[in-house]
Amino acid sequence: MKYQLLLRLIKFGVVGALGTVVNEGILYFLLKVSPLIIAVVVAIEASVIFNFFLNDIWTFNDKKVGSIVSRVIKFHGSSASGIAVQLIVFVLLIAIFFHIAELKLLLIYLLKEISGSSFSILEINFISIVAGFIIRFITSYWYVWA
Repeated sequence: MKYQLLLRLIKFGVVGALGTVVNEGILYFLLKVSPLIIAVVVAIEASVIFNFFLNDIWTFNDKKVGSIVSRVIKFHGSSASGIAVQLIVFVLLIAIFFHIAELKLLLIYLLKEISGSSFSILEINFISIVAGFIIRFITSYWYVWA
């Protein structure tokens, strides 16, 4: 049992790593054409969908219960807590990294297009993804593919 759980956690981590590549790649390109917060939300949603299908096919292939539609809905619901953690960490790190103390200025920064290098934004995004990982695994294991 412990071995199966560990193997499943490793698979979930591999899927998460691939989803991180999807997320960071989409974010990198969207930062050039859209406001920061829109780019982040679209990148998160794309990686959630990517992760669902890969986890459904590989990580939790033996635990499928219900239709694919019901599993997608459950996965989005279970991912909501991980997404919330990811967005909160992302916004807090933006405020800290770019020394933005006022809420109004933070909102303006999140709603503008980023010019120049997006490297620090990608680093912040990566840290926020890691923050949501454990929550996503727990809710996926005990809820989506229970």
